[in-house]
Amino acid sequence: MTANELRDKFINEFKTGPWPPLYYVDHETYANVCQYVFEATHQRVNNDTIELHLGINSGIMFNGVELILDYQK
Repeated sequence: MTANELRDKFINEFKTGPWPPLYYVDHETYANVCQYVFEATHQRVNNDTIELHLGINSGIMFNGVELILDYQK
């Protein structure tokens, strides 16, 4: 799943309610989100700062949700 597909999934699944603090994803989705974040850092406009955050479980943060790599998927 791509980063945009994951964002759409969150919007459709959680709607206006609170999003979960963490979410388990497969290897492909995690890699796609990492690639999306790293590409965004290279496409900065007007020297805007892009912040990269890791959650308390060392998962990458994406739209306020910590993504955890699910090794079983």
